[in-house]
Amino acid sequence: MNRKLFLYVKAFSDFGTFMDMIVLNVVIYAATGSPLWLAATMAARTIGGVVSSLFSGVVADRFDRRKIMIYTDILRAIVILALIPYPSPTLIIIGSFFIGLTSTFFGVSFSAEIPRIFGEDKVLSTNAIIARLTSISLVAGFIGAGVITDFLGYKMTLMIDASTYLISALVLVKMKWETSGPRTSSALTSGMKEKALSVINDLKEVYKYIRLAPMLLMVNIVFLIGAFAGSSHNLGIPLLAESIDADRQGFYYGMIWGSWGIGSVLATMILPKLRWLLDQKLYWVCFGSAILMSTGFIIFLSTTMVWIIFPFAFFTGIFDACFTTLHATILQKTENHIRGRIFGVGMLLKSLGFALGFIIAPILLELMTMPNMVWILHGTLILTTAIITFIALNYHSKKRLLQAIPEKI
Repeated sequence: MNRKLFLYVKAFSDFGTFMDMIVLNVVIYAATGSPLWLAATMAARTIGGVVSSLFSGVVADRFDRRKIMIYTDILRAIVILALIPYPSPTLIIIGSFFIGLTSTFFGVSFSAEIPRIFGEDKVLSTNAIIARLTSISLVAGFIGAGVITDFLGYKMTLMIDASTYLISALVLVKMKWETSGPRTSSALTSGMKEKALSVINDLKEVYKYIRLAPMLLMVNIVFLIGAFAGSSHNLGIPLLAESIDADRQGFYYGMIWGSWGIGSVLATMILPKLRWLLDQKLYWVCFGSAILMSTGFIIFLSTTMVWIIFPFAFFTGIFDACFTTLHATILQKTENHIRGRIFGVGMLLKSLGFALGFIIAPILLELMTMPNMVWILHGTLILTTAIITFIALNYHSKKRLLQAIPEKI
C-alpha cells in the first residue's frame, strides 16, 4: 500500500469539508444577512461533532477504522446532495449537523490509524504532513467554493463537493492495510444493555488513564478552551471581511483565510526540522503556540487595515498549525488499545468548546463590537494557558525534586 496515498485521501476529504463549510455559510448569510443564522449553522455542525464524540472513539477502537471512514464519506456525500434541491436555512442547519456528526467519526478513525500505518517513531513528521495538507485543503476548498459558486452557482459547487467525498471513499475501498487489532467479541455480540455497559466502562478507562497522566489532562484543558475561543474568529472573519468591503466580502474572506493557510503550510514544513526542540519541550512549545495563536487572532480581528490583517493572519496560521499538530502528537503517544477513545475525548472537548463558543459569541455580539468579543474569548485562552503552564512547571519541578531525593535504606 502506498502509505502517502492514505494522507492524500484525508486531504481530499478535507477539501470537501472546507468547501461545504464555506459554501453553506455563504449561502445562509446571503439569504438571511444575520450573524445569528451564521452562528447557528456553525453551531449545528459542532453539535453534530459533540454527539458523535460521545461514542466515535469507542466505535473506532472496536470496529474496522477503514470501513468507518468509507461509510462516513458516503454519508457526507448523500447529505450534501440532499441539500441541492432544498437549500432553505433550516435544512442547511440540519445538514450541517449531520456533516459534523459524520466528519468526527472520520477524523477519529483516521487519527487513530496513523501510528499503525506509519509507525510510532514517525508520528510527528506524519502529523506535520497532515497539517500541511489540511491547510492546503482549507485554502483550496475556500477559494474553490468561492470561484465555482461565483461562476457556476452553489448547486454545482455542492455537486463537486459531494464528488470529493465519493472519490475519497472509492480510494479507501481500493486501499488495504493491517487495521486495528482484534476486537472484544463480547462487545460486538452482546445485547444492547451489555453494549451500553461496555461503552460506560470504556469511558471510565479513558478517565482513569487521563488522571494518571497530568500533562495530558492539562493539554486537553487548553485544547477545550482553544476550541471555545475558536468560535470567535470563525464568526468574526466573515464579519471582518464585510467591514473591509461589503461588495467584495467573498474576496477578503478568502484572502484572510488564504494568508492563514499559507502560514499553516509553512509551520508544517518547519516543525519536522525542530525535533531536537520538540523532543525536550513538546508541551511547552504546544502551550506557547496556543498563546501566540490567540494573540494573532486578537490583533488582526481588531482592525480593518489590510496591511495589518494579512501579515498577522499569516503569523496566526503558523502558530495555529503548531498548536494543532503538537496536540495530535501528544495524543498519539498513548497506547494503541485506548488511542481511539483518547481521540474521541479530544474531539468531544473540541466540539463542546465550539458549541459553547457559538452560543456565547452571538450573545456577546449583541452587547459589544466584534473585536471586543474576540478579545474576551481569545483572552480567556491566553489566561487559561498561562495558568496551566505555571501549574505544569510546578508539577515538573516537584517531580524532578522527588526524583533527586534518594530512597531511605
